[in-house]
Amino acid sequence: MRRAWRLLAAASLTTLLAACASAPPVRPQTPAVAVAPTPVPARATSITKTLIPAVPAPAPRDLWQRIRAGLAMPNCDADPRVVPMARMLVGDPNAFEQTLSTLRPMIALVQQAVEVAGIPSDFTLLPMVESGYRPDVVGPGNFIGMWQFDRGTARAAGMPLLPGYDGRRDPWVSSVRATRMLARYGRDFDDWRLVVWAFNQGEWGIKRMLAQRGAPPAEPALPNWPVGAATRDYLLRLMAYSCVIREPGRFDVHLPPSVPPAQLWLAKLDAPLQPALAAHLAGLPVTTVRALNSGYLRDQMPSGAPWHLLLPRAARQHFLDRYALLPPRQWAKFARYRMQRSGSLHSLLPQVGSKHLQLLADINGLDPDDALARGTTLWLPKTLHQRALTRIGGASGMPVWHEISAGESLWSLARRYRVSVGELRAWNHLRSNELRVGQRLRLDAPG
Repeated sequence: MRRAWRLLAAASLTTLLAACASAPPVRPQTPAVAVAPTPVPARATSITKTLIPAVPAPAPRDLWQRIRAGLAMPNCDADPRVVPMARMLVGDPNAFEQTLSTLRPMIALVQQAVEVAGIPSDFTLLPMVESGYRPDVVGPGNFIGMWQFDRGTARAAGMPLLPGYDGRRDPWVSSVRATRMLARYGRDFDDWRLVVWAFNQGEWGIKRMLAQRGAPPAEPALPNWPVGAATRDYLLRLMAYSCVIREPGRFDVHLPPSVPPAQLWLAKLDAPLQPALAAHLAGLPVTTVRALNSGYLRDQMPSGAPWHLLLPRAARQHFLDRYALLPPRQWAKFARYRMQRSGSLHSLLPQVGSKHLQLLADINGLDPDDALARGTTLWLPKTLHQRALTRIGGASGMPVWHEISAGESLWSLARRYRVSVGELRAWNHLRSNELRVGQRLRLDAPG
């Protein structure tokens, strides 16, 4: 019986690999998510219909110069509160410079969306105010993502919210939709200060005040309107960040070099691909790929979600070379396994022909006769049944976590992530339903 089962597994594997070999591999479209010298009109792609505009070719100009050239907020001395706020936000200049250096790829991504939308580059800095450019952050009131959208506003902005995918957590989709919304507000209000307040407080309240009071004068720079302290502070913080980029030397800040910019690359795919498998193909830590693509909640690409990946541009060629080994849809038939004994790929799969064995070796970046230690992980077809292999549980083999914010409960989290309260308690060894702010909960079963 065991021999028959192994022969059946080998036959299934051979059939799958033969099918893979018979269909020509397709490389993903490879636009660079970088910068454009002038705004360009959005146009649809074949993959995502009207969801995402095509990304223009890179521009040679310095990122900070482009941001400065597009600033429209009042200058540093337009209000006596701006410079003190800027000094508070900078704090330690060395630490601030390091933060900008780390965030530079995401800043360039948002600047791209801002230029496509044709709005001032002050709004490139808005995610700094909202979230520190963290795509996965969950704020008070269940506002999510870099731009901090709730579900209702996200739907109004056209962000897809699907089982297994949240457009608010997708850096590119959320930036495209947020900047389009800001552009519409700009046409409605004709004052970028009011646009900032509308984005923070809601457009209808600001529209009522505009109807009652008329357009605010240029001075004072912070209009004397009866908005809340938090909303007033929101605009002040954005003006302060713009001030720092406009006059960095005034705050002892040296902006990190950005020529050439640290780019992210948007790979638009023709079929779903597990982010964990994409990380393997790109030669990147899965944590890096997941952080850049946190819109996919369980490391899967649902059928109705956009099929794309943000990756560091430095990993582009490595990913393309591995991805082209199989047709796009064949990658869905692969899973991650752990070896239960030492050996080689050749000894593990003796029934597989040399051509197909070499293909599996290339996918895993090794030679068929390389010595592999017990515990080595391999990406292999899901049809494989070998006593020497154990399928790693979960979509990626790593846990999915959520950090508790004020007002959240096990019930609300279970409803959002489509699991049960009992599962959340079991996975996190909880003895009660009480949660504390800052606590981290596991959202999937241990593998």
